[in-house]
Amino acid sequence: MQSVPRISGSLDEHRAAMRERILIAVREIMTADGVDRLSMAEVAGRAELNRSVVYNYFPDVRALLIAHAEYETTRFTEELNRALEPATTPIERIVVYVRRQLADFAAYPQPAGPELATLLGPDGYRQMHAHVSPLGQLLTEIIADGVEGGEFAPCDPTATAHLIHACLGAERYPLGQGTRDVDETTARVTTFVLRSLGADPS
Repeated sequence: MQSVPRISGSLDEHRAAMRERILIAVREIMTADGVDRLSMAEVAGRAELNRSVVYNYFPDVRALLIAHAEYETTRFTEELNRALEPATTPIERIVVYVRRQLADFAAYPQPAGPELATLLGPDGYRQMHAHVSPLGQLLTEIIADGVEGGEFAPCDPTATAHLIHACLGAERYPLGQGTRDVDETTARVTTFVLRSLGADPS
């Protein structure tokens, strides 16, 4: 039965917990059923909340998608930073970066870019992409360190980061749909990225 949750702890803690509960429901629906099944009623049902509770936090599906992008980017960034801690060289860091991105695409399917652009509109799509800019900065820094240390060929780190993200992005939808093998894709893309940087993939 859907309910209005009782408040425990501080109001801020309660609101944060409710927001996370709703966004986890968004993730579960998108992973299992795709973005077409995403609705305020479906999210409320999956989160076991009254629909009015969901509306208290998010006015519409567009707001849910933008908040979901921010939530998932924060989650992924935290996981990525932990995975990068043992990596000591730019080559090792690039390998971890590529592997974690592709694994995340497979584990948490997302709509294709054109589909999201249609759902969100130009402003919403720009808002969503603003949340992923720290990942671009992180990749740029890894590339710059590799160029400075001689592990990567001379290049424009920012432009190269954009190209690598485009390469990774091309794998998002097929991995999310399960039409490509994660291990094979990871090996192929990692080799391609390292060679494009002038690094030895062996």
